[in-house]
Amino acid sequence: MCGAPYPTRFLGDMLRGRKLLPIERAVQLVTDAPARLFGLRDRGRLVPGAHADIAVIDPNSVGSELATLVSDLPGGTARLTAGSTGVVAVFVNGVQTVADDAPTGARPGSLLRSGHDTETVLPGAR
Repeated sequence: MCGAPYPTRFLGDMLRGRKLLPIERAVQLVTDAPARLFGLRDRGRLVPGAHADIAVIDPNSVGSELATLVSDLPGGTARLTAGSTGVVAVFVNGVQTVADDAPTGARPGSLLRSGHDTETVLPGAR
């Protein structure tokens, strides 16, 4: 299993491939739905007061490169990763972290802490 290319591959498929969902619903499924599932407080939605990370995509080219194996985790442990295409910009906490598919080197995010940045999610809750 490799989830690394999922978000951009999914968006590309919804825009140019099978077109099973409108882009607004596709974006909601890779942002808001996981945030609700994991109980992430004030994340996944563009609303006043929330922590907003914004991705600007090119609908004609958004997608994913093939997954590759890299050994960059502690102890040389391997993981799968995949680059994205068609990502014009990503802003995290108002700071640009990606420009034209390439990382800028900025890391303005923060570690989320259970109970502080999350809510308890009950089984079957929506």
